[in-house]
Amino acid sequence: MKINKEELERIAALGDDELWQTVVKMAGSYGFKLPEKTPEHSELEKLRSAVNGNKLNLTDAVKLLNSYRKGC
Repeated sequence: MKINKEELERIAALGDDELWQTVVKMAGSYGFKLPEKTPEHSELEKLRSAVNGNKLNLTDAVKLLNSYRKGC
């Protein structure tokens, strides 16, 4: 799936529930299974920050993904 900058901005601007459902769907298309329950707003803000061009280091990215997989 190719996503351009405008698409990333559109996705980042979605409400929390819509954003999470989009993330779950995208992750599923790559074989990742994430919980359906929407994470806390603060966690989704980390995702928004990452897609808006702010740097997220590898350690933080792995921790974030692992917390989602555990069903945060």
